[in-house]
Amino acid sequence: MVTATELQVRRTALADISVVERNLDAGPGQLLVHVDHFALTANNMTYAAHGVDMGYWSFFPASDGYGIVPVWGFASVVESQVEGIAVGARFYGYWPMASHAVVTPTRIGPRGFVDGAPHRQSLPAVYNHYVPASPDWGSEALQALFRPLYTTSFVLDALLSESPAATLILTSASSKTALGLAQAARGRQRVIGVTAAANIGFVESTGYYDQVMAYDALAETLPDGPVALVDFSGNGAVRHALHTALGDHLIESLIVGDTHWAAANSETLPGVTPKLFFAPSVIADRVATWGPEGFEQRLFAAWTRFMATTGWLQIVEASGATAAAGQWQALADGCIDPAAGFVVGV
Repeated sequence: MVTATELQVRRTALADISVVERNLDAGPGQLLVHVDHFALTANNMTYAAHGVDMGYWSFFPASDGYGIVPVWGFASVVESQVEGIAVGARFYGYWPMASHAVVTPTRIGPRGFVDGAPHRQSLPAVYNHYVPASPDWGSEALQALFRPLYTTSFVLDALLSESPAATLILTSASSKTALGLAQAARGRQRVIGVTAAANIGFVESTGYYDQVMAYDALAETLPDGPVALVDFSGNGAVRHALHTALGDHLIESLIVGDTHWAAANSETLPGVTPKLFFAPSVIADRVATWGPEGFEQRLFAAWTRFMATTGWLQIVEASGATAAAGQWQALADGCIDPAAGFVVGV
């Protein structure tokens, strides 16, 4: 048994985060793991913003009115009551923002295991799969930061490669998922990034975009020809402005993230109806089409190409509940350096 430290977020005020301690123990058929380190990115803010409607609060139950934000990273087994998984084994996957967790492995094999906890069975399968830690994908910090995000970039790119759109417009162009998509798509389609004025220099320096513009310059030099909008911001005002400015040129509008989670969209948009892009469903479709190995091979090849271009990334590592809570609050307030990648351990 251990005393676990959990970071719980108030569901109605996402910047409000509390440190909670409780005892955890592995029961029959379970593992108790220490969460070694995990990434905190805008993606985690999206999980919190959609904690109710997309079920993200359901993965790791918390106190009434609070939620534990899921994070991607690495954990070590400290207690095992599972045949075939030894103490000291390490896994990459979807963990709570906490020091420890309990999982219930099923379908155990060389590719890892699936958490068979009853409360997780109705949730998207991609989040329940844990794989053995491996250096093949690069450093653990890079994997924690980009492996889940780039998987979304990869399936977005696969989908948009089939679109007749000549131009892609990506909002929150400095977000890591947008950067991955821009790098993959450039050269096939024209890629325009929309970002905060303060981030223009950074976004241009990555070399991923054909053009970068600020949010307050949306009506300037918009492209001719068919356009697909990929909205990572969740900002209803931005989405409305782009739909209005692009008019009939806009043939597709995808809503991916909520990096600007507080800017709700309550208006009816002109033009095409936006579609919610839910990565787990698209991943499942591609796995069905390509097979698990085919999907993994394509993803790994694209990942390798992207990783070769990430010299701009500054990895920032910290430890302790205070550091993790502080970084979470910075994310909630939008006070983050787009070139920085935060990897923390509670």
